[in-house]
Amino acid sequence: MSTRSVIARVGKHEGEFSGVYVHSDGMPTSMGPLLFQIIGGEFKGDLKAALRFLINEHPAGWSSPFPENRSCYCHPQNSKRPEEFRQRQPEPAQKFTHKNVKDSGARWLYIFDEKNMRLYVRDVSHDSEHIVELAAAEQPNWQDIECGENFERCGHYAWYHKLLPRTSNLGTQTWLERQPLEFHDAIAFVINGKRYKATGSGGSAEFYMTPLARKHGYTKAFPRHTWVADVIAANGHRMQFPVASISPEGKHTPYPGVTWIYPPTVNNPNETGVQS
Repeated sequence: MSTRSVIARVGKHEGEFSGVYVHSDGMPTSMGPLLFQIIGGEFKGDLKAALRFLINEHPAGWSSPFPENRSCYCHPQNSKRPEEFRQRQPEPAQKFTHKNVKDSGARWLYIFDEKNMRLYVRDVSHDSEHIVELAAAEQPNWQDIECGENFERCGHYAWYHKLLPRTSNLGTQTWLERQPLEFHDAIAFVINGKRYKATGSGGSAEFYMTPLARKHGYTKAFPRHTWVADVIAANGHRMQFPVASISPEGKHTPYPGVTWIYPPTVNNPNETGVQS
């Protein structure tokens, strides 16, 4: 899913701003260095000219402002994206301000103050803001702005910060034990005494009864209101088993006779088995 953002200028009064929408790569670790590169590289440090390019000259906003695939919604014919995007019709100007920014779906706001040479980076989800001095000799630590010095706002997998190997998809907050382990965190299932590796794929039992599933070769009937996981046996064979019961509210619990195997976390070096 794209991380949406808004690039804007401060308004006349405190808290006011106006700018344009950016569809992708809006997180500070991506957008921060890009904005510094556009201002300091493409526009030789001329903030006014850079903002005129980013906001005034592209009032419909950006699909991506990154040079390698730069494309805006007001001049799709100039896009560096595939032909399909270049054939789109230009979209009308659309301003996002302090009044309607919620409608943009933006997770991050990059609000420039030309007079004081500052950039306000606002994390909408966590209601936090960081001030970046544009005249500083070095760029800020964008990772700290995005995730917090102690990962308190982090939404990455733990491997992103090298807390775990790339083979693990455990979230940083879960690995740090700030969030509970959930069904999707299971790395294996023990069924009838045998261990099967979780692949992360599967579907509801009802799906496996549909004509589409039958068309793709799924013919086995499974108990209703269960989650059927694609798993890998010790011999490498791929198969399907019901591993979770699904309540009317959508809650997943271990299916009778199945043990979910959770990975180690920061304070627990061992795997954990959970049964119903």
